[in-house]
Amino acid sequence: MNIQMISSLFVLFSGETDSRRYLPLITAAVYEVMQQLRPEADGSEARLCYLAAAVANLRYVQMFGARETALATYAGNVTRNSDFSHIRFAKQLVLSYRRLCTDLLKEEDFVFTGIRG
Repeated sequence: MNIQMISSLFVLFSGETDSRRYLPLITAAVYEVMQQLRPEADGSEARLCYLAAAVANLRYVQMFGARETALATYAGNVTRNSDFSHIRFAKQLVLSYRRLCTDLLKEEDFVFTGIRG
């Protein structure tokens, strides 16, 4: 996968200006996506860059969401981003790109069934 392209997409998704600060996060996302690839899949496929950037963005949003604190205002304390819509959006972005890459990724769902004879 093209780390430069993934870094650029991460900047686009996250709104950050410097992706170098988050290179470990981006590298971990690339590794996560590579672990999900089918053996015959082409790891240089451009769609995977979008998926890796979306995964990195989700981890970024989760990381900062965990650190959310109360914001002091003149009227008292209020929670920042209390609706967590940014986390839902980041998850939806990952799911959208995962659907786009279904032919490249291993099946996640496996169901055991029994048949009586």
